[in-house]
Amino acid sequence: MNSAPDSEKVLDIRNLQVSFRSIAGATRAVNGVSLDVRSGEIVGLVGESGCGKSVTIRSIVGLVPSPPALFEDGEIWLRTRRGMTETLSLHKNTKALRQIRGRDVSMIFQEPMRSVHPMMTIGKQITEGILEHEVVDPAEAYDRTVEMLDLVGLPNPAAQMNRYAHELSGGMRQRALIALALVCHPQLLLADEPTTALDVTIQAQILELIRDLRDRMRMSVLLITHNMGVVANLADRISVMYLGRIMETGTVEEIFKEPAHPYTHGLLASMPSLFSQPKTRLQSLRGVVPELAMVPKGCVFADRCPHVMPKCDETPPVIELRSDHSAACWLYADVGEPRGAPAVADQPSLPGDRPPLDSPPRVETIPLAGSEPAADTARAAPAGSEVAQLQIESVALHYPILRGLLRRQVGTVRAVDGVDLTIRRGETLGLVGESGCGKTSVGRLVARLVEPTAGHIRFGAGGGLEEITHISQKEMKRVRRSMGMVFQDPLSSLNARMNIRNIVGEPLMLHQLAKGRAVDDRVGELLEMVGLRAAHQSRFPHAFSGGQRQRIAIARALATEPSFLVADEPVSALDVSVQAQILNLLLTLQQQLNLSMLFIAHDIAVVRHVSDRIAVMYLGKIVELGEARAICVRPVHPYTEALLASIPLPMPGLETLREMPKGDLPDPANPPAGCRFHTRCPYSQPVCEREEPPLRPLAGDADHFGACHFQDELQLQGVEEIGELGASQ
Repeated sequence: MNSAPDSEKVLDIRNLQVSFRSIAGATRAVNGVSLDVRSGEIVGLVGESGCGKSVTIRSIVGLVPSPPALFEDGEIWLRTRRGMTETLSLHKNTKALRQIRGRDVSMIFQEPMRSVHPMMTIGKQITEGILEHEVVDPAEAYDRTVEMLDLVGLPNPAAQMNRYAHELSGGMRQRALIALALVCHPQLLLADEPTTALDVTIQAQILELIRDLRDRMRMSVLLITHNMGVVANLADRISVMYLGRIMETGTVEEIFKEPAHPYTHGLLASMPSLFSQPKTRLQSLRGVVPELAMVPKGCVFADRCPHVMPKCDETPPVIELRSDHSAACWLYADVGEPRGAPAVADQPSLPGDRPPLDSPPRVETIPLAGSEPAADTARAAPAGSEVAQLQIESVALHYPILRGLLRRQVGTVRAVDGVDLTIRRGETLGLVGESGCGKTSVGRLVARLVEPTAGHIRFGAGGGLEEITHISQKEMKRVRRSMGMVFQDPLSSLNARMNIRNIVGEPLMLHQLAKGRAVDDRVGELLEMVGLRAAHQSRFPHAFSGGQRQRIAIARALATEPSFLVADEPVSALDVSVQAQILNLLLTLQQQLNLSMLFIAHDIAVVRHVSDRIAVMYLGKIVELGEARAICVRPVHPYTEALLASIPLPMPGLETLREMPKGDLPDPANPPAGCRFHTRCPYSQPVCEREEPPLRPLAGDADHFGACHFQDELQLQGVEEIGELGASQ
């Protein structure tokens, strides 16, 4: 066994190899991973789903069951209160691992609802952790738990002690989980996608909390994420992982300003940015992460790399490019710079202004090109066209709250509370806001999947607009032929018992557009249109990746050649590389088919990239509406500014100047009086608590609407000002 690492390191993983055994044989999920975390440092471990990140991080604390896992080689050195300890040798010693977990190293899991006991109060779970690891009386454990809940920002922490996980919002559950992880003051925090399931505003709060707690408690953090913007703003160093191997390691500044490995280039280029050109193709990685049983020999990235060469049949060595920056790529085998070589001066740039990937990186003799050239596909925005495809007027959707044995109504959830929107022919309208604001309800109302409580819905199925608010389901069937809908989770929206031919062909048969052999031919055409193979019609949904399933859902939505598409969070559950592929596909299909689209998402950067106009929604109401670029350059509502400020900017050291909103979305069953955003607004005045502002045009701009009392006086921060800030640093 090798010697223990130096005292600066809290974690040192050396050549870790983990395989999983199954009936089909053994597949290696982690293949020679080496990484370390130093004292007080935040290290980001990034990569697509299926690359082995979670297996690596769970192996540190013995949370990978063996069997089926087989630890073939490697060492994991962890600094504990007894000194440096090799934890891989303790995997059979459950008692020793339990003493380390929580006290020396703690972990935050991706889904907070699944990580806490549903039958125990939050307070009991946290105090139990203290009593497990320390000799203290219950009263002291109780006081420390209240103190920790206060430290992580839970309001009225003493009252939260007696609440269960289901009684807390997503952001509050994640804060409680952080309190549970840190109550015994561990030296290392393992965070496995801690913000993936959260809204951007809550995500920003959690990231700021982790950074603040790192400084206060002098701990180290190993953070897993696929969001490059998150690591840009939080991490000190980054390791990029693909199919069980570390592709590149370096400081956050090195990785973002001068990425060396083609895979890192692809991840960065795939990100839609607040600074990129809207309605253009993103540079995306071709293909998807292969199954572990089909890993290429030699360089595992070879089958997706734009620079593959015969040498890639062999496993590339780790090349030291400069101090603290290395890459495992044959491109640098002959030109790797020696350690400590002087860096070529570079100018800070934003991802939207990033030079094309065929320009040389800092190691100048190696050109790196993007896998898909970002050809400018921008078209003239249809905003000047007055031909409306969809018009909704004063639409509301209220749900009664029923309680008691007799199911008496005791309240009302105002999911949608008086929304006016118009979508023109060939236009994409982006609808953005936090979870619970009513976005999905608007999409379901448009397709008449739910009945509106009030208002009017008019749709242009053929010629002019037709009132569809209260037409029968039989008549609605005719209208739905001109509508398509793509749901957020493709796995749950595709029938697991039907093959792809029947899933995509079902609308054709339902509307009697084809039968028999004609269905097979049309399904094949649709699959080819969305980038899949017609020969895969006989497969079932489980045989496809997440991105491929979303392509199938899009093919089904387009089966009847609709003129209008509702896309409800179509990319929120996908890796950044697959997200880029789906966004490019939607832009291409919209051009080819002249589709109108309602694009629903909580990430305003994604919405800006695909939309002609944006509607910002908060607690059942539209608070801002206008052209996409104008809304992001000069927001007029404080909530829009908050959404822009909450997006992690993909450039190290670049931060917004404005404070992000505090707290969670209020209860839609009991919305605040006056302006609904005033409880979280930094500009709130007494009039905001009394009077609800109407949605009205901005002075001097009849196409830009806001619902703020002070929209003509406030000078809110937009993306241009953020960009100028970054250029000045």
